[in-house]
Amino acid sequence: RSVMARPSPPPIFGICLGNQLLALAAGAKTYKMRFGNRGMNQPCVDLRTTKCYITAQNHGFAVDSASLPSDWTPLMINANDGSNEGIIHKTRPWFSVQFHPEACGGPTDTAFLFHNFVRSIVEPMGTGVTTIPYSLPVHQRKVLVLGSGGLTIGQA
Repeated sequence: RSVMARPSPPPIFGICLGNQLLALAAGAKTYKMRFGNRGMNQPCVDLRTTKCYITAQNHGFAVDSASLPSDWTPLMINANDGSNEGIIHKTRPWFSVQFHPEACGGPTDTAFLFHNFVRSIVEPMGTGVTTIPYSLPVHQRKVLVLGSGGLTIGQA
């Protein structure tokens, strides 16, 4: 909090626990997840582009997105459970992700995060962030198939 309160604060990039620490410093809350997100194949959706990245994770706590102050916004969410996977300040060069971008779940899927951080060092007062409204797909429990004649497996 003291670093963020400086008149000319430095850029901040939080990774893994750094996401929770940055959220707590901003005034948000965290909570214990029922099972946590663990493994090399956790899908995260970037709320600026709606692109999904496969990430490496190992955490049992998450940031409560609803508790973020008004000058912060969620950056990424988990496509499996909808939990917060990153936050970003709307005007300052501060952001974080809950996963490990250095682990490269894909060849260099999330290397752009490091490029964004270096850019924020060179241009600390860059442009603000814009996110795209996103919601997880609704899973249908029942399906009605109409047609004439019988169906075989693979046609429905």
